[in-house]
Amino acid sequence: MRLHALQYLRAIAALAVVYSHAVTQVDAYEPLLKHAGSFGVDIFFVISGFIMIYIAKPGNTFGKFMINRARRVIPLYWFFTLLMAVILLLLPSVFKATRFDLEALLLSLAFIPHWSMVTATEAWPIVAPGWSLNFEMYFYFIFALSLFFIEKYRIAFITFVITGVFLLATFMDTGESPITHFFAKSMVFEFVFGMVLAYAWKKGFRLSSGVAWVLLIVGTVMLFLHLPVPRIIEYGIPSLLIVTACLYINVGESRFGVLLGDASYALYLCHIFVLGLLRKVLPPFLGEGQSAAILFVVISIIVCTIASLFVHHYIDNWLLREERLPKRFRSKS
Repeated sequence: MRLHALQYLRAIAALAVVYSHAVTQVDAYEPLLKHAGSFGVDIFFVISGFIMIYIAKPGNTFGKFMINRARRVIPLYWFFTLLMAVILLLLPSVFKATRFDLEALLLSLAFIPHWSMVTATEAWPIVAPGWSLNFEMYFYFIFALSLFFIEKYRIAFITFVITGVFLLATFMDTGESPITHFFAKSMVFEFVFGMVLAYAWKKGFRLSSGVAWVLLIVGTVMLFLHLPVPRIIEYGIPSLLIVTACLYINVGESRFGVLLGDASYALYLCHIFVLGLLRKVLPPFLGEGQSAAILFVVISIIVCTIASLFVHHYIDNWLLREERLPKRFRSKS
């Protein structure tokens, strides 16, 4: 069963992230624009936790699961990470504050958190949006470990490990180690939210479409309140409400909406490159003022979306073709 509303939500979450980065691209425009959209990552984490439980199969093993997840995540991420390395070597002025660094490249390819050259207080890879993929791979690894247990204990095991690592990282975090700083982020529990939601869904828990719409409205409003609370409450709880709502809202299938959902991963990774180019090209033509700032963001979102459809169709799908994999990694079907 394909949950169309979740597909549309994936697209919206990716576009929210694009917006959050577009408003910071031009120094003259940034004060004129509303900062928002970083919650797109939190929505992705809840969806990811849900999907892992939703698609779990009895025959899953640690090796099969990790190969399937790595095959889905790594090729496109490595493609853009290596592309970034080439650009930083040949055209470093395209990006605002990043330079080529071999150690940072290797750590980025290995999904190991390290201090960012763009923001010294953040543990980001050289393709900055890829920080969330470090969390995704961490979650996938723990989920794969849970496959050694019988099904009814898996969510408890994952929750126990995530909580233990979070508490240890929080206790050890002095601001000096990127590893402890990274894993001390409370948003990691959003994966647990998604898993519990999937468990309830598979056990038959249902809501009416009317209640789902209420949850969607409440969750959306909460995202824009910017309460001075930990991120797991500020964005995690609203994201859970929104994802829950999208399970129970009755919506039809839109081929374009489904396509945008499928291309959301491509959009998430490629948009930072497109924005770097637009930041150089558009401002001289758009001029100054709030209208120019808004137009820059609108054009950026449209161009990034078009670019993501191209990347999804011609690059991501090409990289995922099974004939490009070693025979032992190909599906048996």
